[in-house]
Amino acid sequence: MNKKFLFLIFSLSVLFTSCDKDSSTSYSTSRNAPFTPNVAIAPVIDHSESGLRWDLSDEITYSVSTRLIQKSKLNITDPQKTRMQIRKNKAASNPFGSDLSWVKKTFPTDDFVVFMELIEHREQLRESGNSNKAPEALSADLNLALRLRIVDVRNEQPRVVLQEIIQDSHFIPRQFTRYNFDQAPWNSEEFGITPIGIAHSLLIKELSSRIDDYISLSKS
Repeated sequence: MNKKFLFLIFSLSVLFTSCDKDSSTSYSTSRNAPFTPNVAIAPVIDHSESGLRWDLSDEITYSVSTRLIQKSKLNITDPQKTRMQIRKNKAASNPFGSDLSWVKKTFPTDDFVVFMELIEHREQLRESGNSNKAPEALSADLNLALRLRIVDVRNEQPRVVLQEIIQDSHFIPRQFTRYNFDQAPWNSEEFGITPIGIAHSLLIKELSSRIDDYISLSKS
């Protein structure tokens, strides 16, 4: 048999064997790759009546989504797509109610859906021994309360994996209360160093950690 022909057969044999091994390795790697869930962050429902000049729903929704994206542990669905999905489904009513059948229909390509409701965002003046003190002379507390619910929609029947109310209170010095200070709005350069900006940052950090932790525990 021609030596060149034998060499050609041998070369092809090595090539196919190599491809077969690569294919097997690729499949094994894909099969053993960690599961990264698709997570929809629904727009925050704002019932706080805070009186602030910007939309707190936009701020918290955007900030939580961005923080989770930066962590790279979850596949966060485009917030605009999530918003449109909710608008299209007219049956979508109370995300904190007992009937969650609509959640599965609304988010067919997601594994988990996160709902948040801002219940309280209130600046409360601290009482003074002198009841005649003007509001401008008093410091305050910023009281925050937000309801968080995470729904697992991987199976036919949606399942709540976390539901809690996160509450916090932050001291606001007298010179920064609403009576003495024109609050810098979200997305301004000064916002992050104001008492309200710092309080929001801590709330968003807590929310992101809770979402990340509970979905990580529930995804297996």
